Amino acid sequence: MKDLLHPSLLQINYLMTLEKIEKKRGCVGTVADICGVSHGPVSRFFKECVNYGYLTEQYTFTEAGIRALRMYERILQSTQSYLTRLGVSEGSRQESLRQLIENVDYELLLSITRSDTQVKKDTTISQESFTPNFLEKVLERGNYEVGIALHQVNRTGGPRLSMAHQGFEHIAVIRNNSRGSWLELTICPVHGISRIDGKDMTGWLSSLKYENHGQLCEVDLRANKVRIPLSACRFTRSSHGNIKGMIMITVTCTAGKAHMPESTALLTFWM
Repeated sequence: MKDLLHPSLLQINYLMTLEKIEKKRGCVGTVADICGVSHGPVSRFFKECVNYGYLTEQYTFTEAGIRALRMYERILQSTQSYLTRLGVSEGSRQESLRQLIENVDYELLLSITRSDTQVKKDTTISQESFTPNFLEKVLERGNYEVGIALHQVNRTGGPRLSMAHQGFEHIAVIRNNSRGSWLELTICPVHGISRIDGKDMTGWLSSLKYENHGQLCEVDLRANKVRIPLSACRFTRSSHGNIKGMIMITVTCTAGKAHMPESTALLTFWM
């Protein structure tokens, strides 16, 4: 999969549309019309696919091209299902899909979406068992990208994303080295709509707290990175060996002179 061409979401749609067209003559213009773009971007991408061995000079699919297209379709389907399970609204689902498809390594993305469907069979690993010895069995020294999600708590019905989910980049890093092991999150602006006047608002997280062995810890947010020790997290392992980490956090957000009330969210990440 490392040798797979990593096109944009729109370019994947070019290929999916091309496969549905019976007559390949004039296909560039047809694909452009269907996808709502000009002729140039489609022509340039198809030429790149020819050079990559996915298309012939007549813009018909090679065997490698068919395999690649099926992989793109699989990734799209699994990611769309993942976003639906997370409770991402229909209005923002397409943009979230685009960001994941275009910015996340395919192997990592499939691992995240696959792990999310397997957690129902998880068995709990207690915090006490999360020791350096346990880490040595599960995680080698190094840095690892992981997907994260923050869900509302104390709700009836299915899980829904917390407002705090917008306050972090959705790819975090686990750092495991001789100095310790922690989850590193990157802070980003939170966008919302004022309930008072309906205006767009942009804010930042102003506080973040978590509990570690009975002690309430507050994170320094002056930098744009947040580090949470893995020893403060609870872990589950699925029957397939995938590991999910969880921790309850309490956050507040400030947008201009407005201060959003303190809220609690369940932070989940997949290893």
